[in-house]
Amino acid sequence: MPGYGRFEPPFPLLPNENDDRSRSVGSVTEGHLVGGRAVPIPHPHLAFLPRQFERRLIYTGDPMVELLEDAAAHVGAAYPEAVIYLGNFSRRGGGNIPHSVSHNSGRDADIAFFVTDENGDPAVPPDLLPMDDQGRYIGADDEGDEEGERADLILHFDLPRNWRFVEGLIESEAADIQYIFVSNPLRRMLLKEGRRQNASAQTLRRARSVLVQPGGQALPHNDHFHLRIHCTARDIASGCRERGRPGPTFSADHGKADRVIATAEALLDSDHPHWRRTALLRLAMLDGHDLHERFLGGLDDPDPTVRAAAARAVASKPFAAEALAARLSEEDSPQVIAELIDGLTHHGDHAVEPLIAALQRDELLPLGPGAFQKVPALAADALARLERPEPVPHLIEALGEAAPSSRPAIAQALRILTNHRFASDAELADPERLEAAVQAWSSWYDDHGNLDRTQWLAMGFRDAGFDVDDLGKNDVWELCRAIEDARHLNFNAQRTLQRISGQSTPSLQWDPYDASFFWRRWFERRQNAFDLPPIPEELSTADGYNPP
Repeated sequence: MPGYGRFEPPFPLLPNENDDRSRSVGSVTEGHLVGGRAVPIPHPHLAFLPRQFERRLIYTGDPMVELLEDAAAHVGAAYPEAVIYLGNFSRRGGGNIPHSVSHNSGRDADIAFFVTDENGDPAVPPDLLPMDDQGRYIGADDEGDEEGERADLILHFDLPRNWRFVEGLIESEAADIQYIFVSNPLRRMLLKEGRRQNASAQTLRRARSVLVQPGGQALPHNDHFHLRIHCTARDIASGCRERGRPGPTFSADHGKADRVIATAEALLDSDHPHWRRTALLRLAMLDGHDLHERFLGGLDDPDPTVRAAAARAVASKPFAAEALAARLSEEDSPQVIAELIDGLTHHGDHAVEPLIAALQRDELLPLGPGAFQKVPALAADALARLERPEPVPHLIEALGEAAPSSRPAIAQALRILTNHRFASDAELADPERLEAAVQAWSSWYDDHGNLDRTQWLAMGFRDAGFDVDDLGKNDVWELCRAIEDARHLNFNAQRTLQRISGQSTPSLQWDPYDASFFWRRWFERRQNAFDLPPIPEELSTADGYNPP
């Protein structure tokens, strides 16, 4: 996948902290990984499945590596030739992946089942293969094998080795296990096997707790184990966030986080801007403190890098909207202006007026080596992200008055908000074409400004050739098609799919094919749950990930 392994976010280390071990930051769905390790391969008892290895999703945190090595040793003690085959872990810096809504922060791992062939001999699974309720994989029923390569393949869930693996995970002290997701029929078989093997009462009690078939719209996990571990004390002090009920051995240790908060609070009064900036960024990652007024005070710090850090620290805090808007009206530092504008996108109603006012500012902001942007362009981008109709007439007016360098961003904001495109970016450089585009949007708004934005979106998709109705679940497949079309259609299709699915995965950051694949696969696996029409054959993901 493009970009995997290339991004590792910086982390605000305080004095005397080191980076010798990994840190899981944020949640499993909205987080990242600092100092991630590749699973050690080659290994006598661990190997990646070919398809998953090609994705390079082989990174995780130190606790997960240690946990897997303990479990592998436990399996290997009873079955010296056994190899645990691995699926998706995380990318090097964590973050979102098209293959799952989790796996963001190094605390998730997909692991293939041990399987046997028809003769009862250990076999190597070619992929993560779905087992029926009797623990069988029958290739003739495998819709994912379009080439027929596995048509005659019959495999069985290897109960003794699968239980031995689960037992090794549970009895390891390397990490606290929150869940081992697996389907209910396989769960029952595993617990029965544990009793047959005379597992300890404590191990069986823990197994009953952590072996879980996920609920809701999640898949039953009949084709692999999905292992999830809890935040360590080091992770909690780094902003790690739990979700779901705790595992049987977990007790959150906030002692290290409390010490970090105390250290960072003291650094807010440091004479050195670096430490004030670092303290703000670190405190913003943590709960358990009430330093909001100190954050807001940072917006008036004499050092612009500290003001920028303060703007980022309070960006999503509900109490910060007025302070961000007030600071924007008087700020002159390019970096701080950019952070303030970005921060206002979290504040809905409170953000519209200050961002519209920013459309009138003509400053050129140097944002990095060779990177420049004017304030109206940044403000337009922020208004687009608010996805509200009110800015449209102001953006139309700003487009006609903007400098050439700002016109593409303003036009793109109009395309996103209206779901219509009346000129290309190249055409906007020509005064006559620019005037025609402004007039086209003005006329369109005069005719349709009284409609709600959902109606605008539906009209825009239909005008672009997509057969949609009211942007409900029956339009899912057409919206998946639109993801690979123009940028504004891509954006609005994905935002609509997020609404329909209830998933907030930020696939908007991905390549269009990756995003399309993710959404097609997500809904294809849940067609019955959503009562969707059958997926068109050309959109099916049954043959796997095949980018053009």
